[in-house]
Amino acid sequence: MSKNTHCQYNDNNYQLELYRSVGLCGVYTIRFDAHLTLLYGNDLYFNLYEYEPEEMLQKSCEQFIHPDDFLMVHNLLKHTKEKKEKFFEFKSRIITKSGKIKYTMVRGIFNVRDGEEVLDGYISDITKQRNMEQQIKQLTENETDLNKQLELYRASKLGGVFTVVVDEYFSLLYGNDRYYDIHEYTKESMKERIHNHCSEYVHPDDRHMVKKTISDCLAQGGTYAEWVMRVVTGNNNIRYILCSGIFEKTEDKTIMNGLVIDITAQKKMEESLRLSEEKFRIATQNSDITFWTYHLKSKIMTQTEASKISHGHHAIILNVPESFIKTGYVRDDSVKPFLELYDKLQAGEKTASGDFWFKTNDGNGWWCEHIDYTNVFDESGHPIYAHAVGKDVTSSKIAEKHFQEELAYSKATQSDDLLVKVRSNITQNITESYIAEKSVSIYNIGKSYTEGAEALALTGFTKEEQDQLRNHLNREQVLKAFAEGETTWSIDYRRKINDGGILWVNTTVKSYKNPETKDIMSFMYTYNINDRKIKEQLIESITAIEYDYIAHIDLKRNQIRLYIGRENFENRLPTYSDNYTQTLNDVNGAVVVPEDLERSIAEMCPDGIRENLKNQRVFSTVYGVYEKDRDGKTIVRQKRIQYSYLDELSEHVICTRTDMTELFEQQKQQQEILKSALIAAEQANSAKSDFLSHMSHEIRTPMNAIIGMSTLAAQYIGDDAQVADCIGKIGISARFLLSLINDILDMSRIESGKMLLKNDKIPFEEFLNGINSICYAQANSKQIDYENIVAPDIDDFYIGDAMKLQQILINILSNAVKFTPDHGKVSLSVRQMRKERNNAVLRFVIHDTGCGISKEFIPKLFEPFSQEQRCTSVMYYGTGLGLAICKNLVSMMDGHIEVRSIVGVGSEFTVEVKLGIAEESQTHCRKKHNYNFTELKVLVVDDDVTVCEHTVITLKEIGVKAEWVDSGRKTLETVRKKWDNKEYYDIILLDWKMPDMDGIETARQIRCIVGPDVTIIIMTAYDWAAIEHDAKLAGVNLLISKPMFKSSLISAFEKVFNLKEEEAALELKADFNFEGKRVLLAEDHPLNTEVAKKLLESKGFIVEHAENGLRAMEMFASTPVSYYDAILMDIRMPVMDGLQAAYNIRHWRKADAQTIPIIAMTANAFEDDIHKSKAMGMNAHLAKPIDPKGLFQTLYDFIYIRKEHEDD
Repeated sequence: MSKNTHCQYNDNNYQLELYRSVGLCGVYTIRFDAHLTLLYGNDLYFNLYEYEPEEMLQKSCEQFIHPDDFLMVHNLLKHTKEKKEKFFEFKSRIITKSGKIKYTMVRGIFNVRDGEEVLDGYISDITKQRNMEQQIKQLTENETDLNKQLELYRASKLGGVFTVVVDEYFSLLYGNDRYYDIHEYTKESMKERIHNHCSEYVHPDDRHMVKKTISDCLAQGGTYAEWVMRVVTGNNNIRYILCSGIFEKTEDKTIMNGLVIDITAQKKMEESLRLSEEKFRIATQNSDITFWTYHLKSKIMTQTEASKISHGHHAIILNVPESFIKTGYVRDDSVKPFLELYDKLQAGEKTASGDFWFKTNDGNGWWCEHIDYTNVFDESGHPIYAHAVGKDVTSSKIAEKHFQEELAYSKATQSDDLLVKVRSNITQNITESYIAEKSVSIYNIGKSYTEGAEALALTGFTKEEQDQLRNHLNREQVLKAFAEGETTWSIDYRRKINDGGILWVNTTVKSYKNPETKDIMSFMYTYNINDRKIKEQLIESITAIEYDYIAHIDLKRNQIRLYIGRENFENRLPTYSDNYTQTLNDVNGAVVVPEDLERSIAEMCPDGIRENLKNQRVFSTVYGVYEKDRDGKTIVRQKRIQYSYLDELSEHVICTRTDMTELFEQQKQQQEILKSALIAAEQANSAKSDFLSHMSHEIRTPMNAIIGMSTLAAQYIGDDAQVADCIGKIGISARFLLSLINDILDMSRIESGKMLLKNDKIPFEEFLNGINSICYAQANSKQIDYENIVAPDIDDFYIGDAMKLQQILINILSNAVKFTPDHGKVSLSVRQMRKERNNAVLRFVIHDTGCGISKEFIPKLFEPFSQEQRCTSVMYYGTGLGLAICKNLVSMMDGHIEVRSIVGVGSEFTVEVKLGIAEESQTHCRKKHNYNFTELKVLVVDDDVTVCEHTVITLKEIGVKAEWVDSGRKTLETVRKKWDNKEYYDIILLDWKMPDMDGIETARQIRCIVGPDVTIIIMTAYDWAAIEHDAKLAGVNLLISKPMFKSSLISAFEKVFNLKEEEAALELKADFNFEGKRVLLAEDHPLNTEVAKKLLESKGFIVEHAENGLRAMEMFASTPVSYYDAILMDIRMPVMDGLQAAYNIRHWRKADAQTIPIIAMTANAFEDDIHKSKAMGMNAHLAKPIDPKGLFQTLYDFIYIRKEHEDD
């Protein structure tokens, strides 16, 4: 035997050499690992398998051993090794390259070579031996009964029995009736037509095969043969026949006794099945569907080829599912459900399925597969293996995610520019949602998508725009575009609006497939882009008029890009160049006049630009440039180059070029004009002086009267008649002065254009709080005391322009703070002067203790650019336009503004405006509630007597018995006196900032007197975040903002009643039993968790714990409906806080997501915290430390009482 070239090991083992010397067997060396990897084989080994060496070496023997035998072989070798036996022997089946199944005998020994365990041995083909053994066994068993069986064949109705002579024609000696029926001959016709020659009815293409089969059998000494052939029947039909026979030799001939069975139908079914299987194979190979089998006992997964391609693993995978998870193949959020899937299979569930995220084959991403498992059971009903079907659903999952995101975005989207948002079902031709501003609304819900699309198309300003919209919105076109992958389109166009105007808008449409219904959905958004479009058109128009070009230069990269430029061949820069220096030399060399060329390049090169912009923001220079006029004649025009930094750090520069020729030519003309203008200016200056003199006279006249009458009135104090007469004359003069000022402003307004006011609903408490929040911050920075006093008759809502009214008040208040020295005082008081059927007059008085305004300057106060130099410094510098604008706006509101000021004492601005009456003006006071405040006794404490008086008036209007004091000391005296008389106040309203003793210290000492029974509320005009903790420690129950409206006081008192009712209810329900109820506790602090669990378990609760909001959300989502009776949620937790977790649970797709009680347990116990938690979907809010009675009562109310209401 020649030296084998396929050997990868050199071994002198005697037994191995013996095997190789046999020469009749296939010799092998196999690595003893999980896959039994082939390391060596001789020629006979590869001939046995019908493979070339390179097709088998370093491959797993699993690919060549019969699938039903591989596990047996592997286990046998493993057990032999475990028993420490040296030799092994077994029989197994192999599958050759041509698909044949062979029976083999395998023998070998265990060896260690080069540090790894191997199997050395040989394999022999025992297929013929096994077949002969089977034949001998069969012949032995049938020998004594052969004749009887042959007669049984002849009597059989399943097939045709025959006897033929094995000669050239296979002459028929005998055939039963069934034999002739199968061949569609009669006994006579077969003899007559084919002379009983059986070879004649065999299909021509099969005759050689039949003769060879019989001759080979006889040549090998065989006595039995079987084959399938086609025959041509007497009726010229083709049938498939299974023919088998036993040969018997006589002295002069060989006889075959046999049986024929018509298997035509079976063959057709097999062919149909083969075609079906082939179609299925092709379909699965070209689709995202894969198949595999999972053996439950061994935990082995056997994959098909398509499954291997999809999952990127070997055909046989061990230790599933753990091996998948250990290698990181399963994404973290899919690990738990993936393990549960296999737990269900092991538990014997008939089917199990789910969606799981796996790592892609390149390891750089994730893909999602939907898996459906079906268990196969043994006779005892135990699952033995499961068939799986997998489908790649990544795209649908991503599409579903995008669809849900777009759906959420559509619901949440709201901006000042959004005009219309529409959701349509294109497949069903339905408009599901339509929300639009009144100015652009075109149809109502109920119309089809097609009708809506046509209505929208008709809003286009021009026919071209209408046709463009119609084409984009066409239903068939949208469906076709989606099928081709076009899911988004956008268009800018001019839209006709309902008042007859034209508006530039942008309509953007996004299409998605609804993951549930599979319908194509359209989300349409229309935005107002009118301002942007007009700005763009203005910029383009102005640029075209003013500049030859505008370019962007990147000095670091030496690049230039032309953004806007005129069509001029000689002077136009290239659109883009990545070598700015070269472009500069080329362009300037071609167009700049010689005398300016060197300078132009030096000033415009990168280093020149950097140098020129070191100490100035903009650099400008002028060069002469060659151009051709309309006649083609070359002329010189003067061009101004300007550049400045867009971003100095990144060295981005904007460069412009402007034609200055006409300007230079006009300079000469302007010199002449200037001479004339100088004369005209002198005349105008004289006219201006006259005007100012006249205006001064006109202003001083009423001012003198006002001053004189004021002086007289001061002298006549006590004489009401004289004072009234003076005041009347003062009023006349003041109104004349006001009329004069209004005339001037009206003239300015006529010159500058018309201004329109909005008529929107103004929530007045919110409006004043917004103003106060701005002014408090300004005042606090200078330690100025700021106070806002609101009369009790102010309504909750008015109609007017909130922005313009705020502009007026903020302007005046800001001036007051600006001109008031540190530790001074600024106040804003608001009252309703009169109320008519459709409007009300409101007076705003702004008072300050600033430097004051001289009486002489007050008439100029509202003139543009007018400022009193006495009080003005760099610190207080302004434009001088603010009060002029305020005056104009107040007049437009059918109101007026007045100023009183004393230099060195302060100023007082009085603004009166007329606002409309809102239907909701008394909404809060008209709300029906079940509270009776007549029994409440309230003490109001504020160092500002006016605030005390107004608050007491407001309290009495809602039925409260109220008193007031103006200091913390007096408060303590009053409270102690009542307490000694066995009396107390139900509520004490304390101002925070008071002299001598502030509100927090006062609250602390009140608690020392009365304990916890009295409700203490801090009133403050400042941001209370800084005092929140100290206030709670001092015993403060609530904090409310100043100024106080009826609605805010009622809300605070209602809260007090609620707390007292809850306490009373707790007294009535001291013992609770929650046996069998399950609660989910979300708490990150271990000690708090332990305390809460013990409390809850003591009342029978089953408590399950989540360490953060995300874990709580996962536990709720993964449990059955109504699994938990309530959720106790901490607010501040890592990973995900309680607010976000509650919001996510409320929006989860689960039947009880909207109804399960979610109760906040947190140290965040103030009003804002409660509003935030309830806004996120929580039902109740419990402050830490938790009161057990309050906790149990809350749980009882939500679990039992609410359940009873729902059942009713």
